[in-house]
Amino acid sequence: MRTHAESQGDRLGMNIDILAEYIRQEWAPDFLYAHYETIPWTPFPKAPQTACIALVTTAGIHLRSDSAFAGVDDASYRIIPGTAQAHELTISHPFFASEELEQDIDAIFPLTRLQELQRLGEIARVAPQHFSFMGVVPHWHRLEMQAREVAEKLIRAGVDAVILTPGSPICHHSLAIIQRLLEMSGLATIALTLEPELTKLVQVPRAMIVDFPPGCPVGEPTDRDKQLKVVREALEYLTTMQQPGTVWKSPFKWTRSCSAPVCKL
Repeated sequence: MRTHAESQGDRLGMNIDILAEYIRQEWAPDFLYAHYETIPWTPFPKAPQTACIALVTTAGIHLRSDSAFAGVDDASYRIIPGTAQAHELTISHPFFASEELEQDIDAIFPLTRLQELQRLGEIARVAPQHFSFMGVVPHWHRLEMQAREVAEKLIRAGVDAVILTPGSPICHHSLAIIQRLLEMSGLATIALTLEPELTKLVQVPRAMIVDFPPGCPVGEPTDRDKQLKVVREALEYLTTMQQPGTVWKSPFKWTRSCSAPVCKL
């Protein structure tokens, strides 16, 4: 069963001071992590079986027919239809090779798994649109207007809740900023995180720690059953987390015999 305690002793993820110094040296000498005094909170009173669920990611996922992300500090987003198939998706991210993640895009952006849960009756509806950012945005204030725009589109589409997935370690910071703005707009959100220290620092409303390598926050590539379990667990946490800032560790572990994408950070 899942562990419902906060992971105060976790050693997952990068040291946030080292990561910040790397960002300053490479791209933004004045970089500071986002700091907030309060945690936004939107209750999620529905059962998942009656809810419309969307995905938001900072992994740089997009339709093959769409333009690629421009690279570091590109704060734009791409729209992914709820009916999109995995083979129609690709990734443009400075820290990942697209061919590695394309082997199973659901390991980082579980749209196929969400579609399966709708067919099984475990959620009411897959959102008609999902949204993808490329999260290496050291000048993170650029994300704020875009995130508010995405929130408006999700609300107009009747979305009840959002599952967020990260790309690289830096992408967790961007993801947290986006998550907060979605929650402030009236959407219940939960993020999958491989960087619990950074996620807690930015004070997101809800997060689920997954002990997986970068590029696979939903589980091993081609492991459909585990990916379904991870998404189901996130949906359950949405309904059971009652306090702003709750971060719980999931029970899932990486199968060491399975190779992971290379993150170039």
